[in-house]
Amino acid sequence: MYGMLLESVQYYIKTDHGEDIWRAVLEHVGLKNAVFTTHVVYPDHVMLDLSKACSVLVGDRTPEEYLQYFGQCFVKFFSHYGYDKIVRISGRHYRDFLKEIDNLHENMRFSFPHMHSPSFNVSKEDGDGCVLVYRSRRQGFMQYVVGQLCECASMFYGIDVTVSKITQKTIDAGYCTKFRLNFINSAFREKVGAMSQLSPSQFSTLSANTLFKIFPFCIVFDDSLIIRHTGASLPMLLETDSLVGSELLTRLLIRRPLIDCTWSNVKRLQRVTFEFQYRSPVHRLSNASGGSGVKPQASKVLLRGQVKFMEDWNMMVFLCAPLVSGLTDLEKMGLYISDLNMYDNSRQMVMTGWQHSSVLEYSIEQQVKQSDKISGTMQKLDEWQQKSNMLLYNMIPESIAQDLKAGVDPIKTCQVFEDVTILFSYLVDFTLICTRGTPMQIVQCVNNIFTVFDSVVDKHSCFKVETLGDAVYMVAGGVPDRHPNHAHQVAGLALDLLRLSKELKDPTTGKCLQFRLGMHSGGVVGGVIGRRMPQYCLFGDTVNTASRMQSHGKPGKIHVSEQSYGHLEKSNFKLVSRGTIAVKGKGTMQTYWLMEGGDSVDTSNIN
Repeated sequence: MYGMLLESVQYYIKTDHGEDIWRAVLEHVGLKNAVFTTHVVYPDHVMLDLSKACSVLVGDRTPEEYLQYFGQCFVKFFSHYGYDKIVRISGRHYRDFLKEIDNLHENMRFSFPHMHSPSFNVSKEDGDGCVLVYRSRRQGFMQYVVGQLCECASMFYGIDVTVSKITQKTIDAGYCTKFRLNFINSAFREKVGAMSQLSPSQFSTLSANTLFKIFPFCIVFDDSLIIRHTGASLPMLLETDSLVGSELLTRLLIRRPLIDCTWSNVKRLQRVTFEFQYRSPVHRLSNASGGSGVKPQASKVLLRGQVKFMEDWNMMVFLCAPLVSGLTDLEKMGLYISDLNMYDNSRQMVMTGWQHSSVLEYSIEQQVKQSDKISGTMQKLDEWQQKSNMLLYNMIPESIAQDLKAGVDPIKTCQVFEDVTILFSYLVDFTLICTRGTPMQIVQCVNNIFTVFDSVVDKHSCFKVETLGDAVYMVAGGVPDRHPNHAHQVAGLALDLLRLSKELKDPTTGKCLQFRLGMHSGGVVGGVIGRRMPQYCLFGDTVNTASRMQSHGKPGKIHVSEQSYGHLEKSNFKLVSRGTIAVKGKGTMQTYWLMEGGDSVDTSNIN
């Protein structure tokens, strides 16, 4: 399908639900940052995928209801391109419009040459509506068509239409659905008796020879679909003299309308434009090829026109002309402008197509390039936005950052957390290392430490609160996303940090660095502080006590408070009592060591 159909979906989803929802829909169907272009052909399943994605993400309609909505959107949208004028003048009444849909599609094919449009024909009608037969090579677009039919009736004819499905079946040309359209069909008039025949006495009957001269490419066939006569130019075009006497469908393939090609169907659709394709490719030298030794080119011949029932003959005549869009097609067929009718618009179409095709092609190419450029720019924008978000989320928790981006006042992000776990890590002898090393060595050392530690924080679903200048690293579990096992998360993180610390070296001595780690559980208050350089901070005695656990710990050990121990004692973590110690500002406290699972415990060195 052409991009214009998808453009209509894009336009109205953005209008009704906003840019963010549309981008989420595109990402959901695997088309992130896609920009639909009017004359670019896209897979049919894209429309169906969009309906399902909108149903999931917006949730106000089923996928089938969204398809019907998309059909309504397209009717409203194509007025941007002026096609509403074509629909308005296609018929005085809605039933006239229904009978002209196929012809409208045929006229649009010159602007959209790769269009595979469906076929519509009215099989019955009465004062309360009609029966419409819809044939298409596509499956799953029934509700989309219903939306279009209802919106056209409302928008262009001011009437309400209800549509119900009568039957649906698979046919050779694809799928066939029969609808009942209920509306006030005021234009319907039942035929009563035979209409009088007008025979102007001053004119003699038009002879068959004259008719065949006017339509040199015509085909006459009987009720058995046997070809009885052809125009003089048709055998030359098809390079065969064996058409007369053969079956119509053995030599020609009906392309439009999408019907079973029977005598009754053809006779019923005399007002519809027909298109047949000659089944055998025609091989001929290009008119511009000139010399010998040039390989003949195979070309496909399409015949387009109207079928008329000739009552005097009891036969049908296909009044047609070869479908030629420009001078290039004319040359491929081995035809000249002089071979085309003067009595229709064949010559004008060829010449007009030649004059404007290059301009149109250039415009389309520019549109496609612009679309690709926009798509590329959006992709780069998305990449930089992701980098910006990653930087922001490293400083502020994602859930809090989303609130700030949505315009929430930073003060309103303040929350009370009844129970969380805080971990502090400190590089032992950091002051001495700073004294011995150069500034660059110190910066690289601290950077290496924090980079290694940062790599495991997300693994344990913890939040890095801050790093301080004297090599202090602070982490919280259960903040801001609450989690019942926050102590387990932090304990697992602490063990990983202790293991990784053994790989870090003192830049001045080459020896392994040592760290003191301490953790404590309790309540805190969290919120964003500042406006120019906002920072997410935690406040409360829990933070102070966790810091004391670190400062009263020992190098290479994880010091755990009694409150954290209470969370961990029934887990698989290995904890050993340190006993009662005096903690500055806290008095005496019962504390523990969190041991690595594979280590043997020397109780003599526990304290």
